[in-house]
Amino acid sequence: MSQTFYIDLEEEISSVVDRLNKSISTDNFFVLPKRAIFLQSIVNLKLLKREAEKVGKRIVIVTQDEIGASMAKRCEIEVRSVMEEAVAMQNVEQVQVFEEELPEVEYQPPLQQKKQTRLSEIGSNNFYDAGMQNKKQEVGFAPAPVPQQKSIKASGDFLGLKRADSLQREKLPSRINIMQPVAKPMLGGLKKSTMALYDNKLNNEKEKALEKLYSSHDKPQKKTGSEIVPMDGKVKSIFIIFTVLCFFAFVGVGLYLYLPTAKISVEPNIIKSKTDLSLTANTEIAKVEGSKLPLRIIDKEETQTFPYETKGVGTTSGKKAHGSLAIFNEYDSSAQTLVASTRFESSDGKIFRLNKNVIVPGSTTVDGQVRAGSVVAEVTADQAGSSFNIDAASFSIPGFKDSPKFAKFSAKSTEKMIGGGDDGGAAAGVVTQQDLDSAKQKAQTAMKEKILESINVDLKDKEVSLSQAQQVIISKTTTTARIGDTLGTFNYVVTASARALVFSEGDVRKAVDGSIALDAQNKDNKRDISKIEYGTADADFEKNTLDLKVHAEITDTPNIKTDEIKGQILGKNDEQLGVFLKKYSTIKNVNIEFWPTFISRIPQYGQRVTVEIKK
Repeated sequence: MSQTFYIDLEEEISSVVDRLNKSISTDNFFVLPKRAIFLQSIVNLKLLKREAEKVGKRIVIVTQDEIGASMAKRCEIEVRSVMEEAVAMQNVEQVQVFEEELPEVEYQPPLQQKKQTRLSEIGSNNFYDAGMQNKKQEVGFAPAPVPQQKSIKASGDFLGLKRADSLQREKLPSRINIMQPVAKPMLGGLKKSTMALYDNKLNNEKEKALEKLYSSHDKPQKKTGSEIVPMDGKVKSIFIIFTVLCFFAFVGVGLYLYLPTAKISVEPNIIKSKTDLSLTANTEIAKVEGSKLPLRIIDKEETQTFPYETKGVGTTSGKKAHGSLAIFNEYDSSAQTLVASTRFESSDGKIFRLNKNVIVPGSTTVDGQVRAGSVVAEVTADQAGSSFNIDAASFSIPGFKDSPKFAKFSAKSTEKMIGGGDDGGAAAGVVTQQDLDSAKQKAQTAMKEKILESINVDLKDKEVSLSQAQQVIISKTTTTARIGDTLGTFNYVVTASARALVFSEGDVRKAVDGSIALDAQNKDNKRDISKIEYGTADADFEKNTLDLKVHAEITDTPNIKTDEIKGQILGKNDEQLGVFLKKYSTIKNVNIEFWPTFISRIPQYGQRVTVEIKK
């Protein structure tokens, strides 16, 4: 069972699919005229093919539009050029199925035969001829009605077809009802009748009218804005190739104009020179005047205490007791330093001394209660004898007597003092003359370093204090230790004064720069003093004057105008660029980085070129 659909010239895919879905037939024929919009898009054909597969229906396209037929075949849709071929193919399939006696064919009135004859030619040039013939039949040229025939058995040469491909050469009558198989004798009669219709002689006027009607449809129609004109395959290929070439041409021009970049690093030809200069500085000069500089004086005076560990060994009349004390600080939260040999006195008057310097931590307050800071230190009896081997006791510090610290500092021994004896013998830690001399020398050296550090702290920005322009005088040295004292360590107190003659390095640079004349040829160069070294210095601390030698290194950097160079190198290649840059004596070396790397020519546009001075 099949059904035929006639598609209009401007009918859309949605309407065609809707017809297919409403069809109750398995085989569906879609008859389309040339240049039908539906055939201009391969997407429409694919959609129709997909919908047919979904509902399990067969579709056949009947058209003489070569481009549309080609696209339909690409979508694997069966295509016929005229309706006769579709009818023949349908009959062949029915012949292969029905091998038994065919049913009786009903007689069709001439009007129905006329309608089928016209509709079967839709999509071909004969469509309009069939229309004119129908008109002729209406005015009296219709053939005689075909009488009803009896059914006969179908044979292998049914319809006079020996092979399927003979359908292309022998046309079937257009009035055959494709819904039913037709007996061989009847179709023969129909064929003769149909041919008689085409062979009817028309008068000259009607033939001219028919020719005019037929030729009017063969003339190319005027193109409208909404009509899609099919494009020949060769023309389409040429158009695509031309479009691709234009695209690559535009891309190439764009890449050439905007993609390449060049970064040029210019190393200037820097000239270095050295100069020696003799300068004088004194306090009477306020600013630089030729080779004379302003001078500033720094005076310092300090007193420092330096501990010394006893190295000597002597002989005593007995042994001294020793032990450890826990020292407590309830005075304040500040730590207290106790030097070696600090005395601690027990309640019965026994004196013990610290072996080394100790720092007693300050007190702390916890939950409103004051907790004393404490430290444990080693002590030795002030004198030899077994009487100093005392049990655990409390001690005070006689040195804090008559001060608030006396009541707030205390000490306790947790164990008995031991080691005291009345027999004579050798004892370590006895002060000798060598200990006193060594302690004095070390104390003075340490004092010089301390006072010079304090001078450097007082220097202003860019001020220089040379060692030849510094003077340190030790005015006083004292110690409480005596030769023969049995002490582990003792202190040396040193008092010193210092004087330094200082000057500003900025003033030195001004003096050096003013002493060098700049050549007229290099007037645009940038001059810089890259290094300054000081030679001998002669200081007079009574007159407060300073004479010194200065060694300076001067750097002349040429002023290179990058904008001027960039404007002259645009578009040059490597060789041309090298020849151009040789003209500039102020340029020592040039490094060029191209991107992409295969580029060997400076871009024409200044925005794509960067010139920088290498530091």
